[in-house]
Amino acid sequence: MNDRLRAIGVRLGGAVRVWDSHEADIERILLEAVGELPRDGRLALLLLSWINVHGAFVIVEKLRKLAKGKENAQPGSARWLAALASFAVAHGDHRWKTLARRAQEIEYLFPREVTESAVGMKSAVEWLRKVNFCVPNGSLRIRDEDVLKPGELVRRNRQYRNRCLYGPSWRADIVTALECGLRSPAAIARAIGCSYEPAYRVYRQIALVKELA
Repeated sequence: MNDRLRAIGVRLGGAVRVWDSHEADIERILLEAVGELPRDGRLALLLLSWINVHGAFVIVEKLRKLAKGKENAQPGSARWLAALASFAVAHGDHRWKTLARRAQEIEYLFPREVTESAVGMKSAVEWLRKVNFCVPNGSLRIRDEDVLKPGELVRRNRQYRNRCLYGPSWRADIVTALECGLRSPAAIARAIGCSYEPAYRVYRQIALVKELA
């Protein structure tokens, strides 16, 4: 998990490397990390910091599609994904609204008894309270220095670099897959999780440009 988090720019101890493979996939790694949150809520601090710096480059449609198809998800992981999305929305990225569900009843991301005691002393995190999640103030520390700066991640992650060029879109990931050696629209669609039509369309457009070059 640590190695995969390094691939998307989380600062953790270990070797520094360049991630050229299409398998260093932002949404899949985020979703894998979200699956760990019910067991280790401390990881939320890193994910929130990552979203604060890089959340604008997430393909939210892709993240939602992967989350919907996730089998045997850890109990509580959907709650955490909604909380992370609510953070993105609260900080101005409204593309995440489709994942930022409001809980029908008060939900707790950490043990209820400890949470209620802390909230009684410190009050609750406001952006989570608005969507009916109860978390005490001061428990979710956001530190941009815990993740690579955009310029650093551009140099280390090909997928991220292409999203800076093309925007957070299927086109960016199709280009990444082509650059990483995938040679057919069907293989690209399977690898990145898009439908065949955009994979074929972008594949043909890039092939045409190469023919005319």
